[in-house]
Amino acid sequence: MREESVRDDDVRTGTMGKAVVGTVVRAETSEMPEERVATELRESQLQKTVGLQLKMALTCVLIAVLGGALSSLHYMNASSWFMNQIGLTLPRIRPVHTSFASLWIFGTSLAAIYHYLCSSGGGLSKGDLLRFRFHTICWITAGFGILVTLVAGLSSGREYLGFHPAFSAILLLGWFAFAYNFLRRLGGGFFGKPIYVWFWTTGTLYFIWTFLEGHAWLLPSIYENPIRDLQIQWKSCGTLVGSFNFLMYGSLIYATERITGSKAYGQSSTAFWLFGVGCLNSFTNYVHHTYHLPQSELAKWISFVVSMLEAIILVKVLFDLMAALRAKRASAQESRFDVRYALFNSGKWWTAAMLLSSLLLSVPPLNSLVHGTHVVVGHAMGTTIGIDTTIQLGVCAFLIFELRPDRAASWLNRLASRREILVLNVSAALLVVWLTVSGTVHGVHRYLGDTTPGWVTDLRWILPLAGACLGAAILIIVGRYLLLMVLPMAPARSAEQQRQAEGRSDGARAGS
Repeated sequence: MREESVRDDDVRTGTMGKAVVGTVVRAETSEMPEERVATELRESQLQKTVGLQLKMALTCVLIAVLGGALSSLHYMNASSWFMNQIGLTLPRIRPVHTSFASLWIFGTSLAAIYHYLCSSGGGLSKGDLLRFRFHTICWITAGFGILVTLVAGLSSGREYLGFHPAFSAILLLGWFAFAYNFLRRLGGGFFGKPIYVWFWTTGTLYFIWTFLEGHAWLLPSIYENPIRDLQIQWKSCGTLVGSFNFLMYGSLIYATERITGSKAYGQSSTAFWLFGVGCLNSFTNYVHHTYHLPQSELAKWISFVVSMLEAIILVKVLFDLMAALRAKRASAQESRFDVRYALFNSGKWWTAAMLLSSLLLSVPPLNSLVHGTHVVVGHAMGTTIGIDTTIQLGVCAFLIFELRPDRAASWLNRLASRREILVLNVSAALLVVWLTVSGTVHGVHRYLGDTTPGWVTDLRWILPLAGACLGAAILIIVGRYLLLMVLPMAPARSAEQQRQAEGRSDGARAGS
């Protein structure tokens, strides 16, 4: 009887290796009827909310990858000509890529937040579920409309918010419903809550302000003043990224806490330092995008110092979290590959690499050379893919272990996943390096008044090649995630059956 019971702590934290969940591996338990009903209600809410939100986020990244792949074809003359002939011009395709990449990052964080809401405070109320359905309908409607209208050529022409403002209103309406669901649960004792709640709260509120600011161009006084319009556009883009960084940081720390079972880091001084500096940076990080516009030197230096400080603390946080995961694996004598650890570890090293890139880009003389070149594109792709996407894929894996414990380990912790993550990292690195090199060469020759060397144009085929490998790796990883999410739950098994299945899985891996 004792061997066939399940510890709820192991269930919630998604213990690495032999992960089990009470609702799946529960042959005989000593739960009281009230506890069993509460557990079943929680599992039902997780499937209805987190499961659906996760599927939406994964669909967004699939669309973003498709948009990026089609955009990369415009870097070769022959394929660009063909794409233009069929109406898939770069101004139509690129906003699809950038818009849905942003929606993917936001969507994954919201799935993690709903996991927290379902797992604490008695779960979701009927009103919460009603508001969840409302904002889900809003976001699906807006997402479909954005995709169709952008491909049809109807665009605002703005950076990262290139879709029609009508869809912005629908997105914001749904966000208000989500914000109410989350913020109403904070209640008393906010200052004693873990740091991820602080991150999520700030990101939720900050998004509203930055999203509205990103649409200030609709005001005639802004639209008719090009310099003011450009200043506000870049400021809003920088702060909008700050809002989803808050949500992502919170999701990363939350997922790591649940996996390791340790709540120490959620209350650590380092995590709160990241929060404080991140708040300040969210109001100043836009300045390095506007060095070429009229502004004070003091503003430039504040932006530079604060941005670098946030990046340094983030590197420290990621190294600390990886150390906590390693300690968990060591204590469990776990040596097998774990996809969650691998993805979070990738994000750690990408953050360190992008910190060096940020240091160089934030130096004003260097910034003036490369501004408007592919160097900025490479840096944006390095942060979005290398940091945001790898971390969010790790968060998705954590959520899938929670939602599909019957298949998650056997489907995700496999040698194929290791290879896919390797291809993702290598192809993304090749993409970033080539964009940085070609952009730097172009910037230097632009400064000297010379034409860009021919070899830069001749080697553009590297972009679609690296992009194809990168896209294929992400598509396979995400496709496996989605397949796991749509498959029905396996029948409940006893603890002995679970151990036998794990033994067969271990033997198969050892044989390969």
